[in-house]
Amino acid sequence: MRNDNNLRKSLVKTGVVAGIAVVVMYITPKLLPLPHFLSNAFFIYQGPLLLVTFIGLYPFLSKENISIPVILGTIFGAIAGVCRMMFSVVQMNNLIYIRRYMSGTETPEAKQIWQNILSGVFTVQNGLNYVMDFFLDWAILLLSIAIWRHPKLGKIFSVFGFIVGGLHFLMKAHTFPEPPAEAGLFDAGPLVSIWAAFVVIWVLRNISWMDE
Repeated sequence: MRNDNNLRKSLVKTGVVAGIAVVVMYITPKLLPLPHFLSNAFFIYQGPLLLVTFIGLYPFLSKENISIPVILGTIFGAIAGVCRMMFSVVQMNNLIYIRRYMSGTETPEAKQIWQNILSGVFTVQNGLNYVMDFFLDWAILLLSIAIWRHPKLGKIFSVFGFIVGGLHFLMKAHTFPEPPAEAGLFDAGPLVSIWAAFVVIWVLRNISWMDE
C-alpha cells in the first residue's frame, strides 16, 4: 500500500513539473526573444508535457472521489496534449517547407502561387488548433466540476476554471472557423495558462496531503 501511494505521489510530482514547464514554454516566447531552435522546441513539445500534466494530476484530483468528471477531464486533457503536438508539428512543417520553396522561386507569379498554397494550408492548422482547444476547454470545465468539493482546491479554483474554460470555448465556437483574435476579439489562451499555473502551484504546495 505504501509503495502504491509513493507511486501516486511521484506521478503527481511529475504532473506538476510538466505543468509548470508547459506554462513557462507557453508564456516565455510571448515575453522574451528566444533562439530559433529553443522557440521551436517550446512550441512543439508543449503537447507531450500537457498530456503528462493531466495524467500526473489525476491521483491528486481523484484521491477523495473518483468521479466521472475527473476521469473524462483527464482523458480530454490527454487528447488535447496529443492534438497540441499534431497542430504544432503541422504548422512548423508548413511554414518551414513552403517558405523555403517560396525563397527559391524567381518570379512574382510563382511566389504568389506558393503564398496561396500557404494560405490554404493555414485552414488545416486552424482546424487542428480548434480541435485541440475544444478538448482542452472541456477538460478544464470537467475538472472544474470535479474540484468544486475537492478539499485542497475547492470552489475558487472551480469558478475560475468555469470562467476561463467557458469563455475560451464560447469565443472559439462563436467565431469559428476564424480564431477569436482574427475576428476582432481577444485571445483567452493566457487566461487558461494562468488558471493552470495556479492549479499546479497549489497542488505542489499541498503535495504532502497525498500521505494522509
